[in-house]
Amino acid sequence: MPNWEPENVFVGTAWYYARYIPDYPEQVIELLVKRFSLDAKSRVLDLGCGPGKIALRLAPYVSDVIAVDPLNEMLQEGKSLAAQKGIANIKWLLGESGKLTSLAGDIGEIDLMVIAQAFHWMDGEQTLRDLYPLIKAGSGLATIATDGPKTDSPDTPWKVIVQDTIKFWLGDVRRAGTKGIYTHPVKRFETMLAESLFHGMESREIKTRRTWTIDSILGYLYSTSSCSIPVLGDKKEPFEADLRQRLAACEPSGLFKEDAGVEVMMVWK
Repeated sequence: MPNWEPENVFVGTAWYYARYIPDYPEQVIELLVKRFSLDAKSRVLDLGCGPGKIALRLAPYVSDVIAVDPLNEMLQEGKSLAAQKGIANIKWLLGESGKLTSLAGDIGEIDLMVIAQAFHWMDGEQTLRDLYPLIKAGSGLATIATDGPKTDSPDTPWKVIVQDTIKFWLGDVRRAGTKGIYTHPVKRFETMLAESLFHGMESREIKTRRTWTIDSILGYLYSTSSCSIPVLGDKKEPFEADLRQRLAACEPSGLFKEDAGVEVMMVWK
């Protein structure tokens, strides 16, 4: 088991991410297709794609999807899932938001740029500036964000247990990123979008109902930067045993309900 360092915080997360991060509601996909007029000639860029949660869903609607992520293990997981689903129109590129200009030739001109669950890892303002020339006039960009079992504002008893258990084993400071800790961006996402070269910002929230098990909650946590296996290190086994015990005592049925919101923010060029 690798020791935790800022550079390897996501090591080992791809397998869990692909299996335990909830799929986006169909209404999210329908919204993107409708609002950005996606069709068989459209090209989509999924930046910070992970194992392709959005890329795989949009691929059937468009000509091709360019899926970019800084972690090769995420791309490999995505390629495997695409092969299983018979999806062949996704181009998987190793890269990051800070090097978009060097990837421009591989990306080309696009009709929709999507950042799902990844904007908070980027230099948002610089990323928006670098993306602007890649997007066709009249097309645009969408960011997608959603909650999960680990949240800063737990709204159910079982989420409070998840938060308290994480703090008990790992402390109050969230470990992540190249500096070793995660801090929220100084500016809100919508502020950065509103101040960018893009215009016409729209925001939609789509409600969804989820049911978790103890196994899926743990799988979700292991997919995150703050509870990845390198971060937990030799605390993984006692952490897991403790959380299992606490959750089982909270809900004997083993089923944990969640009302979640998926926020989609859209802007146009």
